[in-house]
Amino acid sequence: MARPKIALLYVGGSIGMKMNRKTGRIEPIESLNEIHRFLPELQREVALKFFSLSNVGSSEVTQKDWVEIAQTIERHYDDFDGFVVVHGTNTMSYTAAALSFALQGLSKPVVLTGALLPINDISGDGRMNLVYAIRAAQLDIAEVCVVLGPRVLRGCRAKKVDQSLLQTFDTTRIPPLAEFNEGVHLGEHRCVRRKRQLLCRPTFDSHVATITLHPGLELALLDAILSSKPHGIVMRAYGPGMLPEWLFPWLRRVTAQGVPIVMTSQTIRGKVDLHRFRKQTTLEQFGVISGKDMTFECALVKLMWALTQTQNGHRFRELMERSLVGELEE
Repeated sequence: MARPKIALLYVGGSIGMKMNRKTGRIEPIESLNEIHRFLPELQREVALKFFSLSNVGSSEVTQKDWVEIAQTIERHYDDFDGFVVVHGTNTMSYTAAALSFALQGLSKPVVLTGALLPINDISGDGRMNLVYAIRAAQLDIAEVCVVLGPRVLRGCRAKKVDQSLLQTFDTTRIPPLAEFNEGVHLGEHRCVRRKRQLLCRPTFDSHVATITLHPGLELALLDAILSSKPHGIVMRAYGPGMLPEWLFPWLRRVTAQGVPIVMTSQTIRGKVDLHRFRKQTTLEQFGVISGKDMTFECALVKLMWALTQTQNGHRFRELMERSLVGELEE
């Protein structure tokens, strides 16, 4: 029986580093083929092929990296049974969301993984995470996932919650798509493999702004943001979408200028509800778009993506408030 063919796309991060035993410094590995040495048993299980896209720290990732990853997967899509993207953990949530929107209609998994410690650290998480990610890429799952440890998480809902080897990432409001234990438990809510037409649209508008409300926020700072003429804004409000009334005239100015503004919650598992209080219904009348229960990272990336998909305001609002890849409850 032929071994499953898995493509491993290397972007960067701690997992692609190693500890120099002589100097004690953490250094980049010389070649991706070095990873083979740490996965000898797994190579009897799968046929791995390595693609080196870049070698950047997580904090250096931009939308250009998202485009390159998506286009590489599209070029080699028919040649592999699954894809693993090796990536730094700090911006992994953004990349996972970006690939979720850029690669719609998947019929096989795209799995992001990384590590907090170098792969040759015997007590680290690098080897374990790679093994679980490569095995997840063989499962009956057809969506973008994040795998650090034995849980397979929906990519557009994954969020880094801790600098912990045991539970670096978690998902909001839904359980894992799969879990490895003595066997494998697959969640019924996962998107399964079946014949679909891949739709690759890796386009993102990076000229967007984010605002986190806090007590004492000054209007002059908001005006400075608006003067930069952003193409869209994500605002992190309190609780279910609450904000002070002195902001209403500014919001009216924003939407009057045709700048879409998406409201998310500062709570980790919160949900924006613009119908709950009278003040919030006024926001909707202004044209503020509800981010519902999307994570901040997902809402920002979806805004960047949706801005490139349509120039029609009603169509844009529909894209933002409708679940496209399981990113929100409708």
